[in-house]
Amino acid sequence: MSITETNRLEELSGSNFEIVDGQPDIRHWEVEDLQGHKLGKIDDLLFNPASRRVRYLVINLKGNRLGLTERKVLFPIGVAILHEKNDTVLLPEVTTIQISTLPFYEKGVIVTPETEQDIRNVFVSPDNHLSDGDFYNHDQFNQERFYGPRYPRDNRL
Repeated sequence: MSITETNRLEELSGSNFEIVDGQPDIRHWEVEDLQGHKLGKIDDLLFNPASRRVRYLVINLKGNRLGLTERKVLFPIGVAILHEKNDTVLLPEVTTIQISTLPFYEKGVIVTPETEQDIRNVFVSPDNHLSDGDFYNHDQFNQERFYGPRYPRDNRL
């Protein structure tokens, strides 16, 4: 799927879709870095109904312990991983500088291809040339990486 086809991302809450049986509903789970610093909570998931693939975690930074502006931001699902045992989402390779540069997210506002490119640029170095031919064919959007060994099955909605 190309970035021009991304105009139909939906929040899981309020949609006609549900999490697949046997998969965790991570909404409202705590989000931490590897040092155990609280970054916020999962507010929702943005997915593409056509592909039934989660593309972004909507993270509410309210109550974070790193002095970040409290707001909602989008993280590509492959940037995060599930904790092996606890009901916690980890951001293992994310810095406070990266988080602070993410654009604000507001429910109901269309996520444009330009916004998605801005988010991608936060996590990909400028020398890493990525093709727009298949925007989501990148580790940033790898759901299997996110669920990891904790939930090794097909991780579609």
